[in-house]
Amino acid sequence: MTKIQEQGLFDPVKQWLEERGYEVYAEVELPSGRADIVAVHGPAKCIVEMKTSLTMELIEQAMRWLDYAHYVYIAIPQRKKYIPVFVQNLLRDKRIGILTVDFHYNYVRHYMSARFNRPAKKLKWFKWEDYLYEEQKTWVKGGVNNGGHVTPYKLTIKKVKEYLYWQRDWKSIREILEHCETHYAHPKPSLTKALLDFENDWCEAKKENGVWFFRHK
Repeated sequence: MTKIQEQGLFDPVKQWLEERGYEVYAEVELPSGRADIVAVHGPAKCIVEMKTSLTMELIEQAMRWLDYAHYVYIAIPQRKKYIPVFVQNLLRDKRIGILTVDFHYNYVRHYMSARFNRPAKKLKWFKWEDYLYEEQKTWVKGGVNNGGHVTPYKLTIKKVKEYLYWQRDWKSIREILEHCETHYAHPKPSLTKALLDFENDWCEAKKENGVWFFRHK
């Protein structure tokens, strides 16, 4: 029997959410950690944590999102045994729902509904638009633990890499910043350092008259 991995849960759960009108974002970095799935339907936010087995670690991970989302679920493979009543009662008390995935039929069972939850008022400073990117819909799948998640740094480097790839010529850091918006508070020194120190596998650099120039290899 093929070993079930967390990533295998993603596609069925994503489809289930999309059928209900949600936009699905994977591996979203939030102030309290990384959520496997964030789903958005108008003003409503739903977070799903996935694991290959039902554990207290999974329940704890789900509970931390009660301050952020209107609905919180855990998603696990379909079990041969019923989920213990005390676990169901615990999750019900915490307003957390349960999704189980039948891989044979590629079917998601809505085992237990998540109840509506009001995100914490203490997080008035929190803005979802600062954490959700279009790339999270296409770059990665939830449940990936190999660095596949999207970060502001990766989005910045993606823009710069694409720009330099199509230019195929040396460009000064000033020219790059004219065409590529970054997340840096001090873009010129920060991006220069990033390209020199961390992106030299694809980016070559030279310095002329005190000015740094970069080119895609």
